[in-house]
Amino acid sequence: MEDLSEEERLEALHRWWKTNKQSAFVGVLLGLAMVGAWNMWQNNRRGAIEQASNLYQQLLKASEARQTDPALKLSERLIEQYGSTSYAEYARLFLAKAKADKGDLAGAKQALEEELAKSHDDNLKALARLRLGRALLAGGETDAALKLIEPVTDQQAGKLAGLYEELKGDLYAAAKRPADARLAYGKAKELGENSPLLELKLNDLPGTAN
Repeated sequence: MEDLSEEERLEALHRWWKTNKQSAFVGVLLGLAMVGAWNMWQNNRRGAIEQASNLYQQLLKASEARQTDPALKLSERLIEQYGSTSYAEYARLFLAKAKADKGDLAGAKQALEEELAKSHDDNLKALARLRLGRALLAGGETDAALKLIEPVTDQQAGKLAGLYEELKGDLYAAAKRPADARLAYGKAKELGENSPLLELKLNDLPGTAN
């Protein structure tokens, strides 16, 4: 193909612009709109995170002052309005603990199950799973708790591995499996759980397995 002269190039560009100027103009407008929408989304997200942070600070203050009902309402508001933020994850854990302390095991289980389903933080999920296992045990749902807790590896439990083993021991004891309970309690001690309560649990186990 022969090289085009300067005039031919200008003429070709002129013909292209005449044919495509409308679509090019629309493309520029779309690009500007996308940039504007992205900036607006970023600004809205920053605003939402700031508002969620303020609510969480209020929640902490209410909790420290032992204002249970206001703290529960703040937790519910955080979860409802800012459910995609990390503050909502902590609010769900607080809500579950507060409900469990008030004897509302069903409410505690619901909050913990929601945290397990929605959390992307492995450490928070490990904590939620542990607390859910305890809530199930407290409600007499030993089989469901074992199904939830037994498959968890030390790696998945992370820093909570000792507490997981202690809970497994509690579940085995409730299920009339004292030999398994003894092994779990022993492993919990190896992992650093050496409380007087754990020793009491070990001493209370029957000497023979059923």
